[in-house]
Amino acid sequence: MIRLVFLLFMATIASGSMYRPVVLMHGITSSAAGMNEFAGWLRTSFPGIYVISVEIGNGVDDSFLWPLDKQVEHFCETVLADEHLRQGFNMLGYSQGSIIARGALERCSLPVHNLITLSGIHQGVFGIPYLLKLPIQFRDLITKYAYEKPVQNGISVANYWRDPEQLDRFRSHCHFLPDINNEREVRNETYRNNMLKLNAFVMTYSDIDEIISPRHSGLFMGYAPNSLHVETWNNSRQFTEDLIGLRTLWEQGKLYTFTAHVKHQDVPHAPNRDFLVKNIFPFFNNTLS
Repeated sequence: MIRLVFLLFMATIASGSMYRPVVLMHGITSSAAGMNEFAGWLRTSFPGIYVISVEIGNGVDDSFLWPLDKQVEHFCETVLADEHLRQGFNMLGYSQGSIIARGALERCSLPVHNLITLSGIHQGVFGIPYLLKLPIQFRDLITKYAYEKPVQNGISVANYWRDPEQLDRFRSHCHFLPDINNEREVRNETYRNNMLKLNAFVMTYSDIDEIISPRHSGLFMGYAPNSLHVETWNNSRQFTEDLIGLRTLWEQGKLYTFTAHVKHQDVPHAPNRDFLVKNIFPFFNNTLS
């Protein structure tokens, strides 16, 4: 391993190139420090690589008390102000961070090469397990009043709570996920065009994830209307209508999916290291000219 890293480093120096920088976005009830272990593996594997883990507000509390529109705005401001990132970068989001990262790409036209999401929530969440991430006083607000404006403006989870019994209300009253998924009556072609600029869009989920419900949300699959059965991907609106370009990326060979076998909290940590190094790290092995 040490010899391989050394050879990669020498090849990079000889070519006059440097590894493309990396931006990381943590999950809910966490902070930038939660991605430190992952960032350390990147720095060891790709010597000289620039890695930044973005902090949202004060971290843990603001990760669920700020609405996602505000979180994405803050994320974009941080990234656009960083001179190391102006030539382009790879970006990874974990859990809630998956849709913050993707929302930032779509809305702020960030120069992202590869977008990687670990145990993402691209088709939202619905069910008790995920709510256990929140303090108890917030849980009833989500299950009973998720689509009311004060809750939408005050709890991040409400912005991607996708109730299969209320999909019309989800599309009309949920502030964030229906927007970045291009499910509004008026489509935003900028979102789709920004996704189609990607070199690769990489999605993972864990088949023993005990938090994300449905687990397959990480692969852009959600509950079918009025059901707790997960839609097959090629039957979903995202595929059939190509709302943000997923079908096009798939046809172009730019869409990659992987299945992990760890608990949700272990996804970016040591129990999942071998999976990450084998399947995900190759998408960081690229350079700026």
